[in-house]
Amino acid sequence: MTDEYLGRMLSVACDMADADGATLFIVDGKVLLPYLIYRIPAEYIQAIGAVRIGTQCCGRAVEHKRPWIVADMLSDPLFEEGRGGALTSPVRAAFSVPVMDGEKVIGSLACHFNRIHTPSAVDLERNKAFANLFSIALRARMPLSIERPYFVPLSSSAGNDEETAA
Repeated sequence: MTDEYLGRMLSVACDMADADGATLFIVDGKVLLPYLIYRIPAEYIQAIGAVRIGTQCCGRAVEHKRPWIVADMLSDPLFEEGRGGALTSPVRAAFSVPVMDGEKVIGSLACHFNRIHTPSAVDLERNKAFANLFSIALRARMPLSIERPYFVPLSSSAGNDEETAA
């Protein structure tokens, strides 16, 4: 499966959650590296950097093997290491679900919001299903070598493509 195809899948997960953007990070040792980025400013990704497992939203979802919610990045003390991303961009909230391959966590799928936000139980359930689809799609590509994140091109409902400013 190509990055373009996986990017379309990420965009659907984002849009169904009524999110402002979405990411797919991949586990690389003790950190998560950004792999797919959809409608998230490059300065946010640069500011949060490689996410240590156990920190921020995605790293906690991976460590605990369950969804993790950060309703307000500017006030959540558990988001301290990622606060620079919220300060340099409009991103203010996120929720993340682990991408599991059996019992092994291989990544994290997150939806991001430009406002304080807490997802519904349906949002969490749906993203768990998307995380499972990503796991199935990525199995044949593991171990995945990420040289730089893939910024998913934007497309409108009219079918016009735009590139993100990455």
